[in-house]
Amino acid sequence: MMASKKQRKTEETYTQVIPVVSCSDEAQVDQIMHLCGIPRSLTYNKLGSLQGWDLDWKKADSIIRTILKPDDIGLPGKIWEWAVNDTMKAISAQQEAAKVYLVREIWRKYPMQSVQQQRLKWLAENKGKKKGEELKALKLVSLEMFPTCAIETARNRLIELLETDPTKDKWLHRKFRTQYKRGRTFVRNQIVYQGQGYTCKRINRHSVELQIQGLERGKKITLNLRCRHIIKGQIRVIRNIDGQLEVHCVHQRTKTLPEGKPTQSIGLDKGYTEGFYTSDGQAIASGLGKMMTEKTERIAKTNRNRYRIRAFANGITKHDPAKAARILEKNLGYKVKTRKLQSEKETIKNFIRFDLRRVITSPIDIICEDLSIPIKGKSQAKHLTRKLNQWMKGELQASIEKISLETGSTISVVNPAYTSQLDSLTGTLLGCRKGDLFIRYTGDVIQADWNAAINVRVRGQDNQITRYMRSSEVEAILVGRTVQYLHSIGYSVAAALLLGWLPSKFKTTALKYESKYYPQG
Repeated sequence: MMASKKQRKTEETYTQVIPVVSCSDEAQVDQIMHLCGIPRSLTYNKLGSLQGWDLDWKKADSIIRTILKPDDIGLPGKIWEWAVNDTMKAISAQQEAAKVYLVREIWRKYPMQSVQQQRLKWLAENKGKKKGEELKALKLVSLEMFPTCAIETARNRLIELLETDPTKDKWLHRKFRTQYKRGRTFVRNQIVYQGQGYTCKRINRHSVELQIQGLERGKKITLNLRCRHIIKGQIRVIRNIDGQLEVHCVHQRTKTLPEGKPTQSIGLDKGYTEGFYTSDGQAIASGLGKMMTEKTERIAKTNRNRYRIRAFANGITKHDPAKAARILEKNLGYKVKTRKLQSEKETIKNFIRFDLRRVITSPIDIICEDLSIPIKGKSQAKHLTRKLNQWMKGELQASIEKISLETGSTISVVNPAYTSQLDSLTGTLLGCRKGDLFIRYTGDVIQADWNAAINVRVRGQDNQITRYMRSSEVEAILVGRTVQYLHSIGYSVAAALLLGWLPSKFKTTALKYESKYYPQG
């Protein structure tokens, strides 16, 4: 049955890894891979910093050829050009990642004002189905009704400079140098080909023959691949960590999304014991912490033993160099280690996504925390750092995005500050968290992650706390709400501290707020 035209569709991009069964000239392939590393390094050296900021990747090749030409190293011009273009695209991706943090810093310096909030609210109410010129005219009317203030003008100026020249403003230049570091590359194991650099034909139902351009004009290198379809578009010939040749190609597939738009919202708290806890009280990927602990402890034990073996090999190098060389070659390789680590990562990924698919089956609005900012300046034990590593945080977010794409759900990201220390019943800082439990000031006990998930969902509708607001600003807002709540039930901050309701770390801020807005007498 054909899908209805009204059904929503989306494009999903994925990379297919195709193993190479045989190669007619592996030595030449390795030589081309090594030569491709030269234009890659030159591109990063020349354009990996401010000089390549916001540069069109199509213009990179002509700039690099002023330093060195393909004929100088014996590399065909097209393979050179494809290597430079691919490197420039990687640099552009790093620039876009830096822009995300820079825009966040700009919004923190110049936060949204009430005038802009009123303008956006008025636009949302009057927009309807207007498009094109009608929508532009409506925006002009909104600007006349709610004119831009000095803070909004300054913010817009910095965002424009971010796209053109970040060095023109001193504050933006400092932040730019902090967030965007000059890149380097050590890639010597891949060749990029566009469609005109290779030909592909089918041998049988299970394999195809790929002929790629070599170093000599007219002489091609033949690769036999275990693949069922003809390869098209850009490909990469890669020698993996096991020493095997692979061909990576990108495909797109159209997915038909479920009918209907999200009508409900759900809050997700990211954790360690469980992958997620929903605002409905459901645990997702329960037991994830145990799996991660076993993984990290195994890695720590393996690495300790490897260090001992390496130290032993280094100690006998002078007396028995042959044995030391055998130890380094046979006992300290990375093939088994990498294969085991990859297998564990896939197990954890499938475990998380299986449980997410069980809970999220229809279009909903998923509200989750923004945990993309690394925590700096915190000295933790190495075993804790391994458990709470960046890969785990990224995998939790990637799983949410994957499942939301499959179900037609939307993702809303909120400020994560104090979601675990807030009482979801009163919206105040009264009470405390102890392990997996949150104890309210009334003595009632609730599961801590469930409490945090409810707070995340509520924060999705909180107009005062924005996504990029600093934690100190969030604390000031929450302390103010706590003091107001205390006075509404007839208690002062001093009484709350005496009764143990309010954590002592909020004492100074709460007393200052109380003396300002609730003066005694």
